Amino acid sequence: MNCNQNKTAASRAADTPQTLPSFPDVDGSGQPVSPDIADTPQTLPSYPDIDGSGLPITPQPIPPTSSQPSQPIRRCCRVRFFHAAAQAGPVNVNIGSQRVATNLAFGNFSTYYCFAEGFRTVSILNASSGRTLLLQKTVPLNANEIITFAIVNNATTGALELVRVSDSACSAQLGGLSCLRMANFVLGDNALDLLLGDGRVLFSDVRYKENTMARRLRPGYFQFYVTNTPLRIEPRVADIEMDSSRTLDGSYIPGYGEVDVVTSFGLRARRGVMYTAYVIGQANTDEVQVVVAENR
Repeated sequence: MNCNQNKTAASRAADTPQTLPSFPDVDGSGQPVSPDIADTPQTLPSYPDIDGSGLPITPQPIPPTSSQPSQPIRRCCRVRFFHAAAQAGPVNVNIGSQRVATNLAFGNFSTYYCFAEGFRTVSILNASSGRTLLLQKTVPLNANEIITFAIVNNATTGALELVRVSDSACSAQLGGLSCLRMANFVLGDNALDLLLGDGRVLFSDVRYKENTMARRLRPGYFQFYVTNTPLRIEPRVADIEMDSSRTLDGSYIPGYGEVDVVTSFGLRARRGVMYTAYVIGQANTDEVQVVVAENR
């Protein structure tokens, strides 16, 4: 094998994802990470209607095919993709030459894959044609990191972009609690707030493509409201606890102001789980939805 062939083979090997280590060793089987059923993110119920059935299309990632069991890579980065681009149809996603998501529909997540640390090229293609390149970008992947790359539209041009969201555990998960954070992927220039059903503000002025720090969440059932951010000073709030003495009533909350509810959702929080409320859709429409993902 000449020098050029060696370089080509090394380049292809660098782009080949490795299986998630069964700590501290890997078995080299080359299979994608399969989360538990309880960890499977919620998908949109009937919006958008992708294939006429009213159900989201489940992505079918293609597992790696050229792993090297004799040379396991211990330091890797877990990566998945979330389709949050309201103006894009289903897409295929490659990292290097490896397909990691096929026919990924709006509001759906891909499977986690494990890649060796380094710089990798992400390519997003139109799933209908299979050949139209919508975005190509080189991203850094760090060892022992867990990442969700959200696919979104540029608010000005509509072109596709990637937003990096870290899925590292929050401190509350180690203390018998859970935690909650919010990501605003509603296409438009509207800032959003997240409120409890009693009107307390959890996150305020979350702009497009921003995701918040996590707040501690006590186990139990909660009703949340996503609202447009009013012009006001954000009040301080304590940990998220149930309080049945106050309820959201009408369109005005004392101390908060006029309530412009964009959407709402309920959540039954469990111990040791990190929840991410991804708000997706287009501003000023009735198509805004919340997809709640779980990480344990």
